[in-house]
Amino acid sequence: MTDGGDPSPASSSLARHGRELGTIAIVSIVGIIATAGFQIVAVRGLGPADFGLLAALLAVINIVAIGSGALRTSVAVNAARATLAPAGQPGGATRDTALTESLILGGASTLTVVVLAPWLLIALDSTPLALAITTAALLPYFLFARAQGVLQGLGRTRAVVYWTTGSQVLQLALTVAVVMLGFGVTGVLIAVLATVILGTFGSSMQARRLSTPTSRRAFDRDTTVVLLLTIAFAVVTNVDVILVRALASTTEAGAYAAAAVLVKTTLIIPATLSLYLLPRFVVHSDDRARSRRGLTLTLLVTLGGGILVALALALIAGPIIELLFGGEYSLAISYLPLLAISFVPWAVAQAVLIRTTAVASRFGLVVVIVVAVAQGIAGVALLPTVEHYIIANGLLGSAAAIVLLLDARRDSAALRSEQRRSA
Repeated sequence: MTDGGDPSPASSSLARHGRELGTIAIVSIVGIIATAGFQIVAVRGLGPADFGLLAALLAVINIVAIGSGALRTSVAVNAARATLAPAGQPGGATRDTALTESLILGGASTLTVVVLAPWLLIALDSTPLALAITTAALLPYFLFARAQGVLQGLGRTRAVVYWTTGSQVLQLALTVAVVMLGFGVTGVLIAVLATVILGTFGSSMQARRLSTPTSRRAFDRDTTVVLLLTIAFAVVTNVDVILVRALASTTEAGAYAAAAVLVKTTLIIPATLSLYLLPRFVVHSDDRARSRRGLTLTLLVTLGGGILVALALALIAGPIIELLFGGEYSLAISYLPLLAISFVPWAVAQAVLIRTTAVASRFGLVVVIVVAVAQGIAGVALLPTVEHYIIANGLLGSAAAIVLLLDARRDSAALRSEQRRSA
């Protein structure tokens, strides 16, 4: 027992984690506001035609960002595992495998856009200079992700958030400047490029000072599983907008997209938790009790936060749609309550995925791929009736969350059995 006024170790640990997560959440909110500000400045400063071009070129970067985000996760997992190696014994000749992976993936992405450049210039009605600046930003995004992954894996979570939010604030400031100076789309793209280069340089310098020895091969089995798992889950939580756009009317698709933008803020909760908890799940993967407590806490926070967000959006659906999007998106008001509820299980699934990613579960990857296929089938079968598709997608999210959670518990039971045999 502890003395009268002394907090227990469990409560002290919980308070420490709470303070850390609170700081991360506050700084992340600043970044979200800065990103929204960037969009508003671009919309108001460029006009519809130029903003349409900017949005299309940024979409190219956002597609690549799925791959760079997956790279960051895999680097974080491997960096956390490297801390488990005995001191001074990395297990063979060491090298920066993560740098090799980032150069290969970034180079491949850049080459792909270069090959597609003639078609993109026509399809997007872009200038060669604007497309060239966009292409130049792709490799730095992967190098930035690599540096952030190293920092995250070594437990420097606040550093990751500071670099991310700092880059978002800098991007907003530079965009305000170039728009005021009248540099248009090209100026905004230069601001984006300058931001990612500066963020990459600074975070890479910090990551370089930290020792992360490794003897693993580039794109080994676990790394490939983590990459595919992250990309696949990004697909299943974003493909709904594409399916509705392709299989429903333009008006319904626009209303659904507007509602989805608001609803998917729920996914920020597990994404923020992942920054802090992923390396800890990796380091303590053999500690069943700690892993179980961590998973339970993650689920409770995500479920509670998701329900609160869903209720808030359902209650203020009308006013918030009118305020943010205008009267032409009134159909989104009818979609918002149901859509908000349907994404709570997806948030829970993403929370469980933190642990699934930490152990590079191949079964988890199969589950997510099967769900992705089921989403496509549901879209074809149920659309253009959007409400029916929303319900089906929510059920698929529930199924994914349940199966991934059962897999996590099965692995914990298997670990406990193995520990008993070895005892």
